[in-house]
Amino acid sequence: MSARHENLDSVPTPQGEMTLKVLADHRSVNSSGDVFAGWVAMHLDQAGEVCARKASNGARVVTVSIGSMSFLRPVQAGDLIGFFTRVTEIGKTSIKVIVEGWIENHHGWEKLTETTMVFVAIDRGGRTQRVRNF
Repeated sequence: MSARHENLDSVPTPQGEMTLKVLADHRSVNSSGDVFAGWVAMHLDQAGEVCARKASNGARVVTVSIGSMSFLRPVQAGDLIGFFTRVTEIGKTSIKVIVEGWIENHHGWEKLTETTMVFVAIDRGGRTQRVRNF
């Protein structure tokens, strides 16, 4: 295999299912024009919830844990961000999800951040309940 093909194979790509895609707009930026990290974190949480809800066949789920995350590049107004998710573990009442954020541009996808989240299924009273089986 040529060196050119080896380099293409080593380029990271999003893992999991595209769960959410959002456009960063002027309402989500600071005075320097960069998107607030909290705005990105909110969308990571939303994508994780959609994934966990799907994995639990529609049960009500809430976030109980968000792992650490580092931002690999700034996000600016006009950037299109894709959030990719995958379930890594399903327990009696919890679902562990990895959520990746990627910026889409004319080069393809560039990784923004990644975190592991844990969601718990709850009933109408807010008490934990068993995750419905697949």
